[in-house]
Amino acid sequence: MAVRDAEATKARILAASVAEFAHHGLAGARIDRIASAANANKRMIYVYFGNKDKLFDAVIDAAIGEMFEAVPFTPRDLPEYGAKLFDFLVAHPVEIRIDAWRRLERPVHTALEEEIFVQKVAALDAVRSTTQGALSSADLLVAVLAAAWSWVTVPTSLAVLATEDVALQRQQVVSSIEALCRSQG
Repeated sequence: MAVRDAEATKARILAASVAEFAHHGLAGARIDRIASAANANKRMIYVYFGNKDKLFDAVIDAAIGEMFEAVPFTPRDLPEYGAKLFDFLVAHPVEIRIDAWRRLERPVHTALEEEIFVQKVAALDAVRSTTQGALSSADLLVAVLAAAWSWVTVPTSLAVLATEDVALQRQQVVSSIEALCRSQG
C-alpha cells in the first residue's frame, strides 16, 4: 500500500498551479490540468487549497515569498536592492507572468503581500528622515520597485527599440535609483 505524503502532494500541486496560472491566468486555468500535471487527485486540490481563487492566492503568496527570500530588502542601499530585484525578475519570468495575471484578474493584495510591504516601509522609515518635499517611504519604495521592474515589463513595442543588453538595463535601473535617492537627500 502506498504511503501518502501530504506535503509532497501539496508541493506538486503548487508547482503545477504556478505553471498553469502563469500560462493561462486565473480564468483560463483548469483544475483538471493542474491535477494531471501534479499527479494528484483533483479532490486533494480542494482539500489542501479550497477553491481555484484560493489556490491562485496560494500561488501569489508562494511567488511573493520566494522573491522576499531571494531578494533581501536593504533600506540603506536601495540601488543594490533594485539591482538584485531586477536580477531575480530576469531569472524568473514566471513571476512576472503571475503578477501580470494577478493585476488583470484579481487586483487585490494578499495578507502576506501587505505584511511584506508594511515591513519594508517601516524599515525605510527607520533609516531615513523625510524633509519637506521628500517622498514618503511608501512612495519612495513604489519608485524603486518601478525602476527595478521597468525593463522586464516594458511594452514590447518599446522593448524592440530599446537596448537588449541586460547588463546595461541593470545599470540603468541602478543609476535611476541612485538619482532618485540623491534627490531625496
